[in-house]
Amino acid sequence: MKQRNEEADADEQVLRVSIDAKATIKVGPFARGGKSRVPTKAADHDFEPTATVTPLGIFLPASDELFLYAVTSKVTSDCLVDRLIDWWKTVKERFSHITTLLINLDNGPQSHSRRTQFMHRLVEFAQQSHLTIRLAYYPPYHEPRTTRLSAVGGFWNTTGMALCWIRSRR
Repeated sequence: MKQRNEEADADEQVLRVSIDAKATIKVGPFARGGKSRVPTKAADHDFEPTATVTPLGIFLPASDELFLYAVTSKVTSDCLVDRLIDWWKTVKERFSHITTLLINLDNGPQSHSRRTQFMHRLVEFAQQSHLTIRLAYYPPYHEPRTTRLSAVGGFWNTTGMALCWIRSRR
């Protein structure tokens, strides 16, 4: 994985991104052990949250940029690809020279390469965007926690095992 990341970082036509979602957060008047200068009231229990939000991030290690999304639905394969598509729409002009995305993933249940819906949606995205997409997976339980966004995985510096390629039709 480290070699693939270094190769991607050295190639001007490849953009390396890291995508990850973290634990769902309950939204409501709950005490989280923080400090405040003003008096605050908090519920005794967090049984009925007003809402739930899952932080999902797309991190660009080369430029140390983070795009953070607050997902209110369940994080699924479709959700991950939808956020990737939304993100690409906002940055594609800036990265018009990019022909390949190398996506670092944690091999979770929504994003592993055996997840047919995830792969199907990525193939569609590759075809629509005219990009080559390469997936680089970290081995299970080896995702480093010293990340730019511990809340969203971010940039990791370890070696990984699986690499998957999706090519667009041009």
